[in-house]
Amino acid sequence: MCNRSAISYTPMMREWIGQFKYRGNEKYASALGEIMNRAYRAMRHEFTGRGGSVPKRSLWNVDVVTCVPVSETRLAERGFNQAQVLAEEIARRNKLPFVSLLARPQDTGKQSFKTKKERISSMDNAFAVIPDMAKLLKSLVLKADSRYTSARMQSVTVLLVDDIYTTGSTLQACARVLGEEAAEQGVHLAIFCLTLARS
Repeated sequence: MCNRSAISYTPMMREWIGQFKYRGNEKYASALGEIMNRAYRAMRHEFTGRGGSVPKRSLWNVDVVTCVPVSETRLAERGFNQAQVLAEEIARRNKLPFVSLLARPQDTGKQSFKTKKERISSMDNAFAVIPDMAKLLKSLVLKADSRYTSARMQSVTVLLVDDIYTTGSTLQACARVLGEEAAEQGVHLAIFCLTLARS
């Protein structure tokens, strides 16, 4: 799993994210989406790269954009999933499919109030994949490019989006569940993570 964050979690960004995430101030969505999109494009450039005069083989062919889910309790409180809004912005601006691949069956409480050890512990079994995830991924990749071979169909690149990176425990838990479930169904996932801010 590889992670990049768009910006540092400065006092100004803490205010912006707070306005967006906790107060539902939608005017911040477009600005934060633009910040995320610029970071995504920088990642794409970074992983494409060039070696001497010969372009490197690109490691960056994102097939699907997804996000860290929130529990039903948090969704009811906020009315939306802030990570999903950011992920959908990236997908829309780059003509990529967005799919919710994960669910959060239990509410783990607000991570901002926990120690690093408590954050890591609370992520155990916090996430689950949607039914028929591998089948859905294969169908999306096939629709995106009918030239893919059956071998290519067994490898899918996923961009996993969240709002704030603190310890990385949330993203690691999501990536682990996605990777394990996909492997059981014969699909290899290359998972790249992009967060809005790093604290």
